[in-house]
Amino acid sequence: MGSALPPLPKIEGDVDLVLDVYTHKSLRYEGAPLNDDYGDTDRLAELGGRILELAVTFHYYSKKPMLTAADIAELRNRALSSENLEAWLDAYGLRSKLRFAPGEKAAVGTPQEIRRFFDTYVGALHMRNGMATIQDWISRLIDPDAETAPQFPMPTPDLTPPTQQAYSPPPLQPPSSPPPLPPNTHSSNMGVPNLVSLALVNQTAVQRGIQITYHAEQVGPAHLPTWTVRCCMNGVEQGRGVGKSQKQAKEEAARQAWVRMGW
Repeated sequence: MGSALPPLPKIEGDVDLVLDVYTHKSLRYEGAPLNDDYGDTDRLAELGGRILELAVTFHYYSKKPMLTAADIAELRNRALSSENLEAWLDAYGLRSKLRFAPGEKAAVGTPQEIRRFFDTYVGALHMRNGMATIQDWISRLIDPDAETAPQFPMPTPDLTPPTQQAYSPPPLQPPSSPPPLPPNTHSSNMGVPNLVSLALVNQTAVQRGIQITYHAEQVGPAHLPTWTVRCCMNGVEQGRGVGKSQKQAKEEAARQAWVRMGW
């Protein structure tokens, strides 16, 4: 491991998510509700662990000359050793930010908890920044002497209409007046394909080098909240969504931003 670490990517656009990452499970009460967007940190850690293994594997898979499968596995295990994870957490100052219950200091220092904390950070980073950011960071972290980091392949979504089938279309129905719009329907949402998901908007922004952030506000009683989420591209608001859950409002804001950006 080199002496100079690459900059630590920051988790963008979600204060609640960042607070969860830095809160040990010893401070969580039993029966706490799951976050509408990512559930809990156990889910983030599970995602982050697999993403981290993938990033390290892809780095060594891309090396020239080619490495054998056994060599890749050995290098991955060495890179993701408990000693390395602990050294990275300390070098970035992350471990000092972790909040835990009194008397749990020894517990959070175990190799299992250190790995869980690092995996949780990677899982949250993947949700907000995408795979390309993680691949560049991890490649430079485990192989600082490499001239360039491998580019993780990002599939380009195909939004072209499907080819018409050979069969004849059904007979045209008599013209009629369109049904009325449901209440609170915004004109900016019309024509947005259903396949435009939150993940697709985030991925497209990353591919185009655009920093995407979300800013959420909640009003109303805890049992019946109303969420307003603003979707910003490079700091400029491009979409705003309102919903009964943060996830619903965020998806609406992302779809509006998709249309506003002309994607």
